[in-house]
Amino acid sequence: MDTTSLATERRETAAQVERSLEILDAAVLTFAANGYNQTDVQEIADRVGVGKGTVYRHFGNKEALFLAAVAHARDKLIAAVDAAKETENDPLLEMRACMTGILRFFDSHPEIVELIIEERALFRDRRPSLFFEHEEKRKAEWAARLQALIDSGTIRPLPVAEIQDTLSRFVFGAMFFNYFEGGNKEPLAERSQTMLDVLFNGLFVKK
Repeated sequence: MDTTSLATERRETAAQVERSLEILDAAVLTFAANGYNQTDVQEIADRVGVGKGTVYRHFGNKEALFLAAVAHARDKLIAAVDAAKETENDPLLEMRACMTGILRFFDSHPEIVELIIEERALFRDRRPSLFFEHEEKRKAEWAARLQALIDSGTIRPLPVAEIQDTLSRFVFGAMFFNYFEGGNKEPLAERSQTMLDVLFNGLFVKK
């Protein structure tokens, strides 16, 4: 393949990737707003300004598009958490920054909470859910960090798996509670700082 043909192929591939991402962004919003069963793929196509056939060429069918939208939302969360993690060097502050990053992400993208709920309703037998698969893949990384903090005497020698479960339940429990409560004028990421202080520093005054 000559240089001109290769450059053309790369431009076409980049354009296809960009179009796929546009379709996925529209799919997240539409599935979240309407629910899976009430969503017409044509509405997603209209949001992007393409034909319905273009959507199917990219994703095959409605179910595949929905699952791709869930994975797309998950990947956006991962990117947001990774960006938050880079702001700190201290392991404990890094952990707190990641937790705050998750809450800030859902403050900015409440539609993704709807998408998670819809996925659980549609695929009850999937364990873990597609959205939370990234937690399974990253548990080993965080387990090593927690074990290092235990070994250094920074945190109490509790079972690492229980620490991970507690942190995860804290963050996502706060997110779901806030969502079903009807939201609040003050962003959850800001309101949660007192809760994080209690979680990381405890209730008792050190003597």
